[in-house]
Amino acid sequence: MKRTFITAVAILFAMSAPSFADGNTNTSDVEQVGTNSAANVSQGGTDNINDSIVNQVGGDSNNADIDQKGTNTENKSTVLQFGSDETAIVTQEGPDNLNTSVLTQAGGNNLADIHQRGDTNVNDSVVQIQAGFDNEIEVDQFGDNNKNDSFISMFSVDSTVGVQQHGSDNTNTSIVNTGLLGGNTAMVDQH
Repeated sequence: MKRTFITAVAILFAMSAPSFADGNTNTSDVEQVGTNSAANVSQGGTDNINDSIVNQVGGDSNNADIDQKGTNTENKSTVLQFGSDETAIVTQEGPDNLNTSVLTQAGGNNLADIHQRGDTNVNDSVVQIQAGFDNEIEVDQFGDNNKNDSFISMFSVDSTVGVQQHGSDNTNTSIVNTGLLGGNTAMVDQH
């Protein structure tokens, strides 16, 4: 009985370990329905394709945290959240990567953070249809010799957007659409 238990624990541990193998495709697809759900995804490696989808619907106070690191890696993340008090944080780091992040949120008092950091990367971030009240969007794309693109479209009231694109020898593009509703602010800092 003791040996069976130890074997079962070893199998569960191996299955729960983050995806950090080299030269592979790491895929995660998380579907959560309800309130107070949390999804934490870690993917990494060299010469990989890391693809993560988190779909949290039907409740409030959900949290999605995606961490994708590597070298010469294609990192793709998609987060869909429909509710209030939602948090989505995506971190994509490493050199020579193609980083794509798409966040969609609907509801009030939501936070969307995208961090894309490293040198010689192509960074694309999209935050779309962030609807409701008192939402906050933060995008930072840091590093040298990067192509940074950021597109933000929101239909909310009293919400804030901050985009920072820093580094040398970069091509920076940022488009922010704050919609027709009032009280929204946007700040873009490129240098």
